[in-house]
Amino acid sequence: MVRAFGLSLVVLALSVGCGSEDDGSTLPNGGNGGGSAAGGGSGASGSGGLIGIGGASGSGAGAGTGSGGSGGSAEVCDGVDNDNNGIIDDVDVGNDGICDCLLIATLGLKGEWGAGNIFATWLSQRSDNGATDLNDAVLTDALLEKYQVIVVQDVSKMNRTYSASEVAALEKWVKGGGGVMTLIGYADPSEIANVNLLLAPFGLSYGSQQILQKQGGNTVPVTNWVTHPVTAGVQKVGVDNGYPVQGGTVLASEGGFDVLAAATQSEGHVLVWGDEWITYDSEWSGHPDYQVEHFWLNAIKWLTPAKECQVAVPPVR
Repeated sequence: MVRAFGLSLVVLALSVGCGSEDDGSTLPNGGNGGGSAAGGGSGASGSGGLIGIGGASGSGAGAGTGSGGSGGSAEVCDGVDNDNNGIIDDVDVGNDGICDCLLIATLGLKGEWGAGNIFATWLSQRSDNGATDLNDAVLTDALLEKYQVIVVQDVSKMNRTYSASEVAALEKWVKGGGGVMTLIGYADPSEIANVNLLLAPFGLSYGSQQILQKQGGNTVPVTNWVTHPVTAGVQKVGVDNGYPVQGGTVLASEGGFDVLAAATQSEGHVLVWGDEWITYDSEWSGHPDYQVEHFWLNAIKWLTPAKECQVAVPPVR
């Protein structure tokens, strides 16, 4: 999968927050760290950052950049392995766990269960390219080749179903190295049919039974996690009125239902999550015992191609 610059994350219809009225401007780990890093090679950690990765020197809060290789120059977002470490565009100046070279976008409609959009804001502040809303764009080879990761959310209000050619384009893109993650649970049963169309080539799907309703005012914490790069450091993440996942390798379950599954398809990855509340502000700010941000950092890293835009994920706070 060759591109002119950097990586991309497409979010197909990410939900907007429910719960608190936070507009997403106050993030768990703050915004993008300032500062700069210089020099390739095996450098020391930058000062002030959570994790210094690579560059010979760094200054300012969260300074650092891609891991240094032998005889290279400072890594920048240009689609080239400047520091000769075997990874293209592995730049994370703020050491926040999101590659600065990612192009982040959304495809589909936002959720309607509350105010605020902390997830979209969080992504935008951690990529130099910001987040782009692609809404109900038709999936084609030309569109998909611009991106590295696609997160599918609410695709129930598109007034159409995905065509066979769109499904084939997504399958080709994933097998060529792309990473796709799906979310579900936007209170419209029609969404299952559309998402399942996209998942069918990978042997994954959602069941039709709604599961794990809220307990009072709180989401149901998922506590049973299988060891995997996506689940590392994660102990609890909440769900409400989701749908069980079917197929793939099960990574998490609760109440007898599978809620997270993963699959590798040739060069690409597929991740299926049985809910959508991980995009809502209430889950980020209202549950200090949940590791929602860390779960997203793990997921994005795993979905990103192994030799492009790979940066270190900070420890759980």
